[in-house]
Amino acid sequence: MVDINQRDRTIRVKIVYYGPPVGGKTTNLRVLHERASASRRGEFVSVNSMQDRTILCDLLPLRTGGFRGYDLKLQLLAVPGQAMYGATRRIVLKGADGVVFVANSAVDRFAENARCQEEMNANLVAHQLDPHAIPLVYQYNKRDLPQVVDIEALQRQLNSRHVPAFPGVATRGTGVLETLSAILSATLRDLCRRYRTMDLPAGQSVEAWTAQAVAGMFGRERLDLPAGEEKEEIELPDGTLVPIGTSGHLRVQVRTPEDPSRAPAAPSPEAPSPESLAASYAEASAELGFVVSDLREERDVARGRLDEMRRALELATESPGATAVETRLRRILEVLVRAGGASGATLRLTAEDSTQIIPLPPLSSDPLSRTEWGNAHLATLQALGEPLVEEAVESPSLADALRAGEPSYEAVALVPLRSAERSLGIGLLYYDLHAAQPSRETLAHLGFLARELAGPLEAAAAREAASAAQRLRMLSRASAAAVASLLARLPSESARRRRLSLADVLAPLKVPGVTVELPPEGIALSGDAPLLRFAVASLVHLCETEAIERGQVPEIVVRGTAEAGRPCVSVSGGSRASVLSPRESDADLSEAELSVVQEIVAAHEGTLVQGRDAGHLLTFTVQLSSV
Repeated sequence: MVDINQRDRTIRVKIVYYGPPVGGKTTNLRVLHERASASRRGEFVSVNSMQDRTILCDLLPLRTGGFRGYDLKLQLLAVPGQAMYGATRRIVLKGADGVVFVANSAVDRFAENARCQEEMNANLVAHQLDPHAIPLVYQYNKRDLPQVVDIEALQRQLNSRHVPAFPGVATRGTGVLETLSAILSATLRDLCRRYRTMDLPAGQSVEAWTAQAVAGMFGRERLDLPAGEEKEEIELPDGTLVPIGTSGHLRVQVRTPEDPSRAPAAPSPEAPSPESLAASYAEASAELGFVVSDLREERDVARGRLDEMRRALELATESPGATAVETRLRRILEVLVRAGGASGATLRLTAEDSTQIIPLPPLSSDPLSRTEWGNAHLATLQALGEPLVEEAVESPSLADALRAGEPSYEAVALVPLRSAERSLGIGLLYYDLHAAQPSRETLAHLGFLARELAGPLEAAAAREAASAAQRLRMLSRASAAAVASLLARLPSESARRRRLSLADVLAPLKVPGVTVELPPEGIALSGDAPLLRFAVASLVHLCETEAIERGQVPEIVVRGTAEAGRPCVSVSGGSRASVLSPRESDADLSEAELSVVQEIVAAHEGTLVQGRDAGHLLTFTVQLSSV
């Protein structure tokens, strides 16, 4: 029976490979193990006889990735086919969510397939599982033998339910992945019908999820090798070469009563029956395999978290100025993304009067900030103390914000980054429909990393603000003669007529003391971005200069809009009271700057209007030509 763990956000599904002896059940699991990505497979555990025949069961754990925000884990088990291990086969079927019947296509095994299926149905009934309803897929294996039964005859003999069936040559991978894909789809479709937690939203299909999950585990749709082509190594989805049958396969061999090198012992009257012993050992073997798989996964998680902490420490102790500020911020975000297993992420940095968003490619903007509600919601979370997960199903407004564009998301983890004194920002980790959302333990780990990363983040933000302000001041104070010389050395008219986004021109001007209200996407113009940016920065400096002359602290606002179909930039000299004394005006510098700005605007076929607002503060309006 499926195990749904709400606390750890995991779903464990059990699929049993059943069939007659030497039919290819273990071979199916071995091929899947060999070809799966190392990060998605557990250790392949088998208990075999000295003749390398399965005597208890084979266990292959696989991780498919997320399903409805849960981490979906597959437990694939193959039963022993030999007649003496009937009790083992019955035990292994306990709690099965789906079954693959691997039939032997050899002519001399035709009747054996039917007897084995009758036994399987009886064992299912013994565990109160309906053989006519349980998800079931057939694989008609060993199609490479010289004498095989026709597929049509096998269908008539076995497949009365008309469920999916696949011809196979498991030793070459033929039909192996197709069989797994089919049983995975059938099993999840059945579980979605029975459990509300697993029900997919409208417009989503189990088949589409299965194709994505299989591609994530194996990097391909088929595992076939051409006839006669044998390989000593296989290439995993990550490009690494692994010797066949040597990686991650825990094989235990034990002596059995039929082993010729061991004489049978006389049974004791008080000894348990062979059938009860086999059943006990089978159950213990399966449970031990599950424990080994869980311990291995816990070890891998611990190693991953240790590596993430090491990366965070490296960032925290990196010398100031060793890397560009934005590069360092993206590295901080990459640590959080890896720890949280997110599908996309942005870093939202906050200062007293401005907000900066750093997206991690392939994202180019923040999904939540696409809507007015999302911006307002994020503003209310500035005092957030610990990481928090919000799902689209919790709020129609949140659902609209997360699903408003491409890519679309179903959940967001908000990871606050705080220093001892203030909030520095929030890491926004986004999860698509089939990504596994972070568990409570993962959220706690994200909180620890965030506290560790707050130091370098605060230092980076401070240096960025200082350097950006310094660049703006130096740029805007350039002499008129130097700028005139720059204008004279401009490239040709055609070279300057590059298509620009008004938002891209204005965004770098956002520094402490300057609020930049970016225009909606789509407002475009032609021109030279550095020159236009210089012109607007000069206007900002003129407004700052007047505010300081009046003994006020500058609070300049730059707005990008479109008027009458033309791009427009307004710069207003807002200010607030200051303890600074008024200073004497530098009229010559202001006039020189203004003349340069007028020349740049004219070169872009635009107009510049100077005025005063209702509070008699200096304002400038630049109207430019559209594309």
